Amino acid sequence: MKLSAVVQLIDGFSQAPAVGLRPKFLLNQQPYAPLAKPQAFYAFSDLEDGDYQLTISYPLFFERQIRFEVPLRLPLADAIVPCYLEPSPLYPYPAGTTLIRGQVLCAAKPLAGVAIGANYQNWRGEPKSAATQSSDYGQYDGRYALALGGKLAAGTPVDVSFSKAGYATVEKRLLLEPAAMRFVDIEMHKL
Repeated sequence: MKLSAVVQLIDGFSQAPAVGLRPKFLLNQQPYAPLAKPQAFYAFSDLEDGDYQLTISYPLFFERQIRFEVPLRLPLADAIVPCYLEPSPLYPYPAGTTLIRGQVLCAAKPLAGVAIGANYQNWRGEPKSAATQSSDYGQYDGRYALALGGKLAAGTPVDVSFSKAGYATVEKRLLLEPAAMRFVDIEMHKL
């Protein structure tokens, strides 16, 4: 067996290896079953030389696509492809996480692929930002969950924007408490 590529899945929220998942892999649009290793490493073997597109799917995270090339660069440690998975609205955020959740709609129908960003300051007054997108996954279509990193002061102003090509951008200012969860549904309009 000739090792062709190694990918490590990283939880984009915790920044730790995404262990315990059973993701689905498509390699150049075809189902592929790599060899699972500890610490969320996946080995792809016996691939022909060339360029590859890998699609990773798992409901807790947004679908992710990465590209890699075979043959591997040596040494092996430099050839590992890190793959950061962005949490979807289904992600089980830990207790104490400051969250903004909701659904984006247009003409009362869910709107997927909306870029959602937040700018705010942590309790020390340092500027922070967070970003996600609205989901296109089944009953979660148009839904989002935006986690604000770092500790917040009481009554922290958070500027949130919702944008997508072809639609008018929506901006909203929220006042959030640390470890709070706020539900914010947004109606967007076509340009």
